[in-house]
Amino acid sequence: MQVGEIGSAGKSGMGRANRLRSRIGLGLAAAILLIASGGSAVDASASSGYHGTATFALAPTQTSRYIFPFTSGAYANDTELFQFQNLMWRPLYWFGNDGEFYVNYKLSIGDPPVYSNGGKTVTITLKHYRWSDGLPVTARDIEFWLDIYKAEPGEYYGYVPGDMPSNIASMSFPASTPYTFSITFNQAFSPLDLLYNNLSEIFPIPQHVWDRTSASGAVGDYDLTTAGATAVYNFLNAQSADPASWTGNPLWKVVDGPWRLSSFDATTGYDVLVPNPSYSGPNKPKLAKLEEVPFASSTSEFNALRSGQLDYGYLPASDIAQRKYLTSHGYTLASWADWGFNSFWLNYSNPSVGAIFKQLYVRQAMQHLVNQPEIVSDVYHGVAYPSYGPVPLTPKSSFLTSYESHNPYPYSPAAARQLLASHGWTVHIAGIDTCSKPGTQADECGAGIAKGEQLNFTELGATGSPEFNAELAVIQSDWSLAGIHLTLKEEPADTIFSEAVPCDAQTGGSGCSWQIADFSPPGFSATFSPQYLPTIAVWLATGGVLNAGGYSSSTLDQLIAATNTVPGSAPYKAEENYVTKYVPWISQPNYPYQLSVISNKLHGTLPQDPNLNIYPEDWTLSG
Repeated sequence: MQVGEIGSAGKSGMGRANRLRSRIGLGLAAAILLIASGGSAVDASASSGYHGTATFALAPTQTSRYIFPFTSGAYANDTELFQFQNLMWRPLYWFGNDGEFYVNYKLSIGDPPVYSNGGKTVTITLKHYRWSDGLPVTARDIEFWLDIYKAEPGEYYGYVPGDMPSNIASMSFPASTPYTFSITFNQAFSPLDLLYNNLSEIFPIPQHVWDRTSASGAVGDYDLTTAGATAVYNFLNAQSADPASWTGNPLWKVVDGPWRLSSFDATTGYDVLVPNPSYSGPNKPKLAKLEEVPFASSTSEFNALRSGQLDYGYLPASDIAQRKYLTSHGYTLASWADWGFNSFWLNYSNPSVGAIFKQLYVRQAMQHLVNQPEIVSDVYHGVAYPSYGPVPLTPKSSFLTSYESHNPYPYSPAAARQLLASHGWTVHIAGIDTCSKPGTQADECGAGIAKGEQLNFTELGATGSPEFNAELAVIQSDWSLAGIHLTLKEEPADTIFSEAVPCDAQTGGSGCSWQIADFSPPGFSATFSPQYLPTIAVWLATGGVLNAGGYSSSTLDQLIAATNTVPGSAPYKAEENYVTKYVPWISQPNYPYQLSVISNKLHGTLPQDPNLNIYPEDWTLSG
């Protein structure tokens, strides 16, 4: 049995299922492409068939910090995954293109999976891609990645206990069929779940170059033992975590994607990619060079746009009045809605306030105090859209339920005050509420909350976006209307993410001192990847690698487990409704990934991918 494309002709079945010229004046030299097979240098701009340099603006404070396509939660941001690594190394299955979520077999290295053995075994045949050094991409490269994953599952940002790789019973990589392999799982899973939420994680990586434990050591088959795979991971991780060495490191010169890294500034995050002339997939690059340009703030990015230094940037919401200026000066504007959600995290393991966050009525009160209509209208000037749970209202999908779409917790300070007062809190409007009736009865504050404790929290908020700072100020003010005091502490988004994710949330160990974390300004949202169906397992399942706050619900774990085995969309909708109702995080408006501003001289950029991939191999420049 083959699993066909979701959303292929007619988008039937579950439909549209899913799951950042003298340009910038940095003075970098012309990109030089090193051909790994011969070691010779070729100026990509002079190579036949390549023309022009395109500049692409990275989201504020969001740059690449990790190059090995086995990314941990601490490094997993949209730039890293979809606008850097994926340009050089292609996943087994590609999701998205043409503005849709579905699996794209044209851009996938693997043919459609074939299921047998009652749904327990999947067999996959690879297309004949080649590495940039001329050797073929084979099933051995898949085995290499999976062996590392099995040895170090917690180091991969997509890991969810019970899913890949812990659900693998056995694997077969016959030497007689180097382009075909099979995986047998420990039970029969939904083919849809296996393709979109498990097989979606796999990358072939060059075993013949990377299977080593030191820079000077020989390449071997170290990955075939758990200890060896761990040693290989430790080596590659250390090499990847040293951005200053990337462009000179021979490891990262062997790619199978359409692009190769030519230059990287470890201080600023500025990078230059040039075509891989050995790329064997479809849609070969036409540009000679792609420059990805970082910015410390959205203001500096907008100034670069106005001065004509960018081909593909974004318009900050605070500058929305400049739309006409940009369209009259050779730019097209296009909203880039992403397949994901926007919320701020609560730390249930925090020793001071974790017990308060565990009370459902507190979280409901908080959600009632997020004035989404005001934020959308006044802060984001109508560009953003509301969000009431884990499935976005935009872009549209068949997964959105009526329960979530009708917002069970609309803005209401009165409802928030009533919830708190009826559960033993003395409400001080514009002051700080205190628990006056401790205990675990229905009208008391709840387990672990002592008399006199206050609703007094510190929130880490991302810098770099004036409109996002304004949103946080609105929330801070509105929460005070029910006596919830919020102190804002601003840090770069990457810093907050790196601080929150490695926290030992399940035990409340070191690193768990944060209380509330919000690192989601425009351009930094949580996307459904590498699980492309709208499940929140990686963020909210007990032990999920991105479950930084330590939320744990046996009911939700059971609902998540059902998405693995029960066919159809019903399990995902049940999970969605549970999360919406029980508010494990606080939802806030979704801003599009960005309001893109694209030069009319740059062609092939639209429609934009809701999975946040970019396709510079399709771009051309005129004029």
